[in-house]
Amino acid sequence: MKNVAAWASLPLPEGEAPVYLVRRARKSIGIRIADGCVELVAHPRVSQQHLRQVLDEKRDWIIQHVLRQREQQRAAADLSAVVYLGQPLALRLTGGLRRTARLAGGALEVSGVTDSDEAGLRLVVERWLKRQALSHFSSRLAALAAQCVRKPSGLALSSARTRWGSCTAAGVVRLNWRLMQAPPAIIDYVLAHELAHLSHMDHSPAFWRETGRLYPDWKNARHWLKQHGGDLFRFG
Repeated sequence: MKNVAAWASLPLPEGEAPVYLVRRARKSIGIRIADGCVELVAHPRVSQQHLRQVLDEKRDWIIQHVLRQREQQRAAADLSAVVYLGQPLALRLTGGLRRTARLAGGALEVSGVTDSDEAGLRLVVERWLKRQALSHFSSRLAALAAQCVRKPSGLALSSARTRWGSCTAAGVVRLNWRLMQAPPAIIDYVLAHELAHLSHMDHSPAFWRETGRLYPDWKNARHWLKQHGGDLFRFG
C-alpha cells in the first residue's frame, strides 16, 4: 500500500498515520492497521463522506492500535532483554565460540555472538525459547490432559504468525513457541482451548463450556492475548 497515494491522514501524538482506501465488494467497512498505516476497505458504492464519518467515529480506536503497534516495533528493536514466562530477563553476551544460551542469575547468558551480530543473537534466543517451550508445554499438556476423556496424541511446536495453537482431527496439539514469553496462565489457557477441540472441533457453546471446565478464567486470558499478543513477536 505504501506505493499508493494515501487517501487521508490521521493526526497522532507522534506524527501522522496515512490512511489508504481499498475498494472491494463487501457488505461492511473494514479497518486494518499494519506497519503504522490504516487501511480502509469498503464497497465502491460507499460514499467518501460516509467513509470519513466512519473514520472519525473510529478515530480513538485507530489511534490506540497505531500507537500500540509503534510501541511493539520499538520493543522489538530492543535486544537488551527477553521475556520468559512473563518475566523480563536481561540478555548478557559472554563471548566464546559456541552459539548457545543459558539462564544465570536472572539473566540469559548468550555465547558465540558479537555485539554487532543482531541476527545471530535473535537466532540463539529463538532456539533457546523453542527448547524451553517444548519442555514446558509438554509438562502442562500432560497435567491438563489428565482432566480430558480423550487424550491428545502428540505435541508439536508452531511458528504461525496468526494462530496461537491448533488441534488436528488426529489429536495432535500444536502450540506457538512464542507463547513461552507469555505468563504461565496464558499458556495454560491456549492448551485448554486446544484440548477442548478434542471433544468439539468447532467454537460452539459446548466447546467454550469445555474450555471453561479446563481453564475457568479463559475470558481474561483471551483478552490478554488480544491486548499483548503482538509483544510476543520480538523474536522469530
